[in-house]
Amino acid sequence: MIKKLSTLPLLVFVLLVAPLQAIAQQQSPPTAPQPPYIYWPGPWHMGGYGGGFQFWWICPLMMLFMFLIFCIVFLFLRRSWGDGSHHFVPPWQMMHGGPPTHSALQILNERFARGEIQKEEYEEKKSAILSGGQR
Repeated sequence: MIKKLSTLPLLVFVLLVAPLQAIAQQQSPPTAPQPPYIYWPGPWHMGGYGGGFQFWWICPLMMLFMFLIFCIVFLFLRRSWGDGSHHFVPPWQMMHGGPPTHSALQILNERFARGEIQKEEYEEKKSAILSGGQR
């Protein structure tokens, strides 16, 4: 009984596969000969007839746009750093204590205005500064 049951699926398989094998063995129709590949300007090349690079204006436009951005950034930085509230100090001057932001006379005038020194001391130090430190 098992032999009869196993032969039935085998028979069905053979009957279904046989036509498929016949179809697979058929020859495909001959294809038309392909033209040789040559380098020739055409619509797919940039130098084709009527084609070309249609978006040539993007490069100059982007250059102008970036120039505008750099100018805006430069003006913004110059405006924010040029109001006197920020002092730019080059790195070589930072190592030596920074640049002298006030002269000795300016510091003396500020100290006198704040009341840290008296008029006699102010005039004495002012004359010493103006004479070059020589008495």
